[in-house]
Amino acid sequence: MSSVLVILAPGAEEIETVTVPDVLVRAGHQVTVASIAATTVVDGSRGIPLAAHTRFAEIAGRDFDLVYLPGGLGSAEACRSDVRVQDLAERQLAAGRWLAVICAAPLALLPRKLCAGRRLTSFPGTRAAIEPHCAAWLDQPVVVDGNLVTSQGAGTALELAFTLVELLGTRAAADQVAAAMVAHR
Repeated sequence: MSSVLVILAPGAEEIETVTVPDVLVRAGHQVTVASIAATTVVDGSRGIPLAAHTRFAEIAGRDFDLVYLPGGLGSAEACRSDVRVQDLAERQLAAGRWLAVICAAPLALLPRKLCAGRRLTSFPGTRAAIEPHCAAWLDQPVVVDGNLVTSQGAGTALELAFTLVELLGTRAAADQVAAAMVAHR
């Protein structure tokens, strides 16, 4: 069982914030959702309240096998400007542990140049801002480059989730969870 940290910020895209951790829990991973806001409940990008297990300060300094940043422009900008998230993302990649970002969240990689030399994807609307800072922007639902995993948006969240289950375990584990959910891979 792997440890997973999901970063929750105001403006997070609801589908991306709930789908990926849900699938990871179904696969048996230990998921912690931590809010970088002052509260554990924030409004998502569509105004739906999203709740965290804890605040970021409570887990600071802990290591996780996977750190996941959901998208939504508000969340991406919050993570981009939060030094704690920047430090965590940089440490995660430097240590060879998984970092997954979706939708607009690759914008959070730019301040520390964490996508330099890497192939990635993002929400197509953020391509122009991200592409000059990476080796290649790919129009694919999920892109894995080393220990950085990127995905395009709400519609690709389930595919990202199954990819992460596979990366943290096996293809068989991902297939088993997909079958139980009646999801087609």
